[in-house]
Amino acid sequence: MGKSYDVVVIGGGAGGIGAAVGAVQSGARALLVEQYPFLGGAATISSVLTYCGFFDQRGERVVSGVGEQVLRQVRNLGGYEEKTMSWTGNRIVLLDTEATKLACDTVTAAAGVDVLLHTTLIGARREDGRVTEVELHHRGGRENVTAPAFVDASGDGALLAAAGAGVRVDPVERRQTSTLVCRFGGVGRDADLSRDGLRTAIAAYHHSTGVALARDYGIAVHLPLTGEVIALLVDEQADVLDAAAFSRDEASARRQAWRYLDALRKHLPGWSGAYLIETGPQLGIRESRHLLGRQPLTASDVLDARKRPADSIARCGWPIEDHAGPGVTRYTELAGRGWYDVPYDAICSADTGNLWGVGRLTSADAQAYASVRVMGPAFATGHAAGVAAAQYADGTPHQVATVRAELLRQDAIV
Repeated sequence: MGKSYDVVVIGGGAGGIGAAVGAVQSGARALLVEQYPFLGGAATISSVLTYCGFFDQRGERVVSGVGEQVLRQVRNLGGYEEKTMSWTGNRIVLLDTEATKLACDTVTAAAGVDVLLHTTLIGARREDGRVTEVELHHRGGRENVTAPAFVDASGDGALLAAAGAGVRVDPVERRQTSTLVCRFGGVGRDADLSRDGLRTAIAAYHHSTGVALARDYGIAVHLPLTGEVIALLVDEQADVLDAAAFSRDEASARRQAWRYLDALRKHLPGWSGAYLIETGPQLGIRESRHLLGRQPLTASDVLDARKRPADSIARCGWPIEDHAGPGVTRYTELAGRGWYDVPYDAICSADTGNLWGVGRLTSADAQAYASVRVMGPAFATGHAAGVAAAQYADGTPHQVATVRAELLRQDAIV
């Protein structure tokens, strides 16, 4: 006999944590399923220790709710630091890996979420346009779980695909690149981390070795607590949906990481004693499947900083950040450097009535996606989906007004 919950959430990153905690805080019993041994998603499995999208480019806070609960725990552990990047004006939150893992554990446990780590979705049952059951696999074997409502926060649309829900998959060459984050030790506190410094060092390396590295600048920052440096330099045009190709890309990215280390040690002030602590572990994936939602976000919604007071369930103030190819990043600011509203229908499956897609799955065209995909809005869209799923499971008509009212009760910003 399988287990049963009110809401099942697949994926334990920002969106999944937001969804599961939001559902439980709305009165539901929720299960959160994560394939890795810890929660946190890209922040912890790919060392993307930079929460983007909690602020707009003016510094106004645009995400709170469950996301703030996680940030509060990270602050309590001393692993939190805000930083404004000089060459983009983006305000980010720097994190510590272990503090982030513990914060995610603490927030989900305090809410009463049931968490299954080391557990992978391997199938789903669909009946009459609804998901009725998921099949999970872990070391103990297979397990079936039923629920009236489901949220896909996997990033790659694992549940959408398994349930036969509508998705869009762009050709690999049109997807944003993936980046392998490198964590370095032995870098001086006064070391050069500037964009110009990186460009000069990588050009000098090319001149001296003949080896051309695709990206000659990217985020490089000291982390709180440890003082280690993370650098987002290694790019691959990766296809996470092709296991053989993705395996080759992961290996290629690790080889690149050592070349960057060599370049920075030889040509960048303060880096002579640097060493590579860790890569990834996994490539940071930006794009694979997309939800076909009832109302996708559009480039004009984003660029015009469109406000939707009647049907908004989240805000996003991150600029369009399009990683259009290895070494290529295109930034486009929002109107007034402000924020836009994310409509409820952008997280609702167009053809599966009890299924929501959040975070990187939020329905959007290519340009809008390059803004809404980051982790701050993922907490917010996940939170909204969890509330909506709980109301659906309870039989409450989940109109936007009731979802918004509950989100506000839970201290979200809508």
